[in-house]
Amino acid sequence: MNTYNTTFPRQKVGISEKRKEQWYENCIDYVIDAGIACNDKHTIQQKIDILNGDIPNEFYKKTLNPYNSAEERFTRFPATMRNLDIMQDILRRYVSEYFKARHEFLVCDNNPEVTIRKNNKLKEKILVAAQQAYAAELESKLAELQQQAQQQGQDPNTVDPREAMPDPEQFIKEFNENYIDENTKQGQDVLDFVRSMTEDTMTYLSAYFDYCAFGECYTYTDIRGENLIKDHVDIMEAYPIPNSSFFVEDHDMFARKMELTYPQIIDMFGEVLTSKDRKFLDEYYYDNKDTPKSTIPYTDYFEYSPGSCEKFTKEERELFRDHDKPINKVNGAFEVWHVVWKGEAKEGILRRVNEVGLEEEMVVDEEYKLNPDAGDISIDWKYIPQVYEGYRIGTRYTGIYPIKARPVAYQRNNKLPYNGIREILPNMGKFSIVSIITPYQILRNIISFHREMVIAKNKMLVLLIPNSLIASDTEDKLYKLTADNVLVVDDTEDVTSQKMANVRMLNANMGDYITQLTNLMDALKYEAREMVDMNMQRYGEIAQSAGQATTQEAVARSSMGSVIITTMFDEMRVRDYQRDLDFAKLAYIDGLQTSFIDDLHNQRYLSLDVNSFINSDLGIICKNNIRETEKLDQLRNYAFSAAQNGDLDIALAAITGNSVAQIEDTIKKFMEIKRQHEQQMQQAEQMLKEEELQAKLAEIHAKGEEDRLTKQMEYQYEMAMQNADLNAQLASQSTNNNDVANNLKAISEQNKVDMAKEKLNMDKAKLTSDIYNKAADREIKREQMKTQLQIAKTNKNKYDK
Repeated sequence: MNTYNTTFPRQKVGISEKRKEQWYENCIDYVIDAGIACNDKHTIQQKIDILNGDIPNEFYKKTLNPYNSAEERFTRFPATMRNLDIMQDILRRYVSEYFKARHEFLVCDNNPEVTIRKNNKLKEKILVAAQQAYAAELESKLAELQQQAQQQGQDPNTVDPREAMPDPEQFIKEFNENYIDENTKQGQDVLDFVRSMTEDTMTYLSAYFDYCAFGECYTYTDIRGENLIKDHVDIMEAYPIPNSSFFVEDHDMFARKMELTYPQIIDMFGEVLTSKDRKFLDEYYYDNKDTPKSTIPYTDYFEYSPGSCEKFTKEERELFRDHDKPINKVNGAFEVWHVVWKGEAKEGILRRVNEVGLEEEMVVDEEYKLNPDAGDISIDWKYIPQVYEGYRIGTRYTGIYPIKARPVAYQRNNKLPYNGIREILPNMGKFSIVSIITPYQILRNIISFHREMVIAKNKMLVLLIPNSLIASDTEDKLYKLTADNVLVVDDTEDVTSQKMANVRMLNANMGDYITQLTNLMDALKYEAREMVDMNMQRYGEIAQSAGQATTQEAVARSSMGSVIITTMFDEMRVRDYQRDLDFAKLAYIDGLQTSFIDDLHNQRYLSLDVNSFINSDLGIICKNNIRETEKLDQLRNYAFSAAQNGDLDIALAAITGNSVAQIEDTIKKFMEIKRQHEQQMQQAEQMLKEEELQAKLAEIHAKGEEDRLTKQMEYQYEMAMQNADLNAQLASQSTNNNDVANNLKAISEQNKVDMAKEKLNMDKAKLTSDIYNKAADREIKREQMKTQLQIAKTNKNKYDK
């Protein structure tokens, strides 16, 4: 422990004890001390520095101090150790691959029976809703049967209502399934809203970076009013105290260290600070003074909070009296600690007699007093698990505790509001790209340093010339030689040219050595990538001769090492989203009517049914396997085919959907709408055909009547002609009898007159029939035009859905 003799108080104590400074301050101090003792922040800070290119000189000790000298002037070997980074691109690809991959988090009902039979009141509400739905279904089916009977010419009142009754068992089963589906869908909408509101993408990309780079990551969720606050906890702020559980939310304690300025402290705790706390902050933490105080004596702290001093042991008090404690301040900010721990709370089960004389039980808090006059019989006390939280500003000896030991906003089966992971799997250790790549990074930098030394020293062509020939101002002449290849020598020093004969050129070519160093650096880079499963195919360096199957197999095999990392991180996210849904029950207990933007940048609306949401038992599952990806790809192809067939709505649903279940649900809805529309179209088409048939029958009937009249008139005309011929024959046979002849002649003349009249009547009848037929034809054409117009409108509506 970093402080003196800190002990964790007993948790099975009464509320009066928990309100004492000695109890809650010792709880908070112990969690902080345990967190500091269980975490090596120096190593984490060193990893962060290495990732940023600031590698400590101790890693280059053999290079910067080749003689292992203890004298300081020999330990500073002249060198500039450049960092040729090979970590950042690997981390970028890890994070980018995770972001690009499909991680589908679905809300499900953990146990439908729990939802249906959560409690008696909820069961009663569900049964009432089921009865109402059953009555509505019965009424709808009865009306449908009566309408069918009326269309068939029967009395609607003759329909037996028992024929319209649905199967009760099947109806209840379908009702329960739909009820559960509605709860699940509502939970999914709430989760999508929370993810949109809390900037979910930034939170988990930052956490995944920490997990891959340093081997651990942490998140935190809190409720502030109706707002759900979600944070990615920086690994330098997190101080977990591990136990046998894998995920941090199942640990017993957690501490978080923040560095806040004075205004930030006032903004964060302004509503809970007492006047005494504000006075102490202004005295020792407000630095806008001429002479701000940097230490605090024991007498001042005792005067501020004598109750806090009771937590000190005798030895601590004596040390405090002898040495003033400093006010820790780093870069203008003070340390502020937030801690959570699992404790126990006292709870009572009250047995009492209610107003109607029945005995009942109810839960009461620790401060409840037994009241026999109100019907109370007895109270059975017990301790239940409860998670507490607290804040401390400053150190154990200079601290303010603005929030004492209070229960967290929502009790989640004794789980902490913090969550995170510290290993790949239990006992498998951390996966840290920085730790794995650091030896290769250092060796590569050393080889790069030697390559620079070779390049700096090697001039390849070295000119050897006697010094006496150059005479004075040697440096200036060598500089000009390097600049323009002209060297002026003093020939008076070499009259016989004997010295000039000694001038020669040395070739010291080190190109092969430099090439070998470069190749070694590249080999180290590729070997480092292989250590973290980043092969050539994963980098996109694919040979032209490699086929698609070979490339996909290589990428799949190389990414196997990161599958377990992605899976465990998603498992952490599953528990985070479960925590978010639980916290949302408290945050939105008064209802929620809002809109939000989903992952596909579509605006969606949410109207929360509070009762069903609060009483639901929802869980989260994650789908991120290859099979889900293949399903979505197949749905995209289905969307393309649907678009070609004119089903643009289904195609749009398949393209914009962000999950298989969502797309499937949307397509089913569209298919049901389409089926109903086609059924309506068939009914309308059948009605139109019946109307067309009736018009055709009317036309046939009118034509038949016209033909009958025509045939009748033709028959009468033919009979009249036959009578006229018969009379003419009789007249020719009785020429001797003048009277008979005259009579027959008169009859013949009369017959001709009658025939002329009959013909005239037939012409009139035919004209009348033609007029009637033309009118009937016009009426039939009007009916046909009306029918065709109705068919055209109906066909148009088919594509206007």
